[in-house]
Amino acid sequence: NYTDSLNATYCCVDSIDKALVAEEVNSCYLGIADQFGINKPSAKRIPKTMLISSLMSSVGVLGYMGPFFNEFNLNRDLLPIQYPATYAHEMAHVLGISSEAEANLYSFLVCSRSNIPEIRFSGYFALLPYVLGNAYRLLDEEEFNIWKDSLKPEVRDLYNMKQQYWHAKYSPFIGKIQNAMYNVFLKGNNIPSGRQNYSEVIGLLIALNTI
Repeated sequence: NYTDSLNATYCCVDSIDKALVAEEVNSCYLGIADQFGINKPSAKRIPKTMLISSLMSSVGVLGYMGPFFNEFNLNRDLLPIQYPATYAHEMAHVLGISSEAEANLYSFLVCSRSNIPEIRFSGYFALLPYVLGNAYRLLDEEEFNIWKDSLKPEVRDLYNMKQQYWHAKYSPFIGKIQNAMYNVFLKGNNIPSGRQNYSEVIGLLIALNTI
């Protein structure tokens, strides 16, 4: 079901209207707040751009929420296809969601409900790394390759381009240090699985049966 939806929502995203993303994500969060018992956004949020985006890119950080002023920052290096889902993910943190898996969940729920094709595809595309990881662990090699080949060629090309884009910016040495520190931070904030928490979004989606 996920693969069919991902393929069906594919569209070319060369640029993104950031103001439209802010308006649409805010509206979609208002639409699901009562159903899921989460806080409602009080106003449309315009995120700040990270001052040290190049450093954040070297450790693979796309965005973060600043707890002191309840605002979030997004990496200036974000690809257009990543912007809506990342915006919605960080907005979840602003609304009080600490779990990364839950933030990924709400990002998907919000983006996939949008009537804007680019935002909807961004939501499905953001799940692809986690689906890939789960499928690789659960399927044998033949089954995995059959599933992977069922992805639309344009989706596979976009995913490979995205991987190469961020790999070129990534610093293994600094990234290893950041990963270790963030893993400790998450575990210290009642998220026992640490960084693995991100991929647990798949279990949440299966439980909700929303894909």
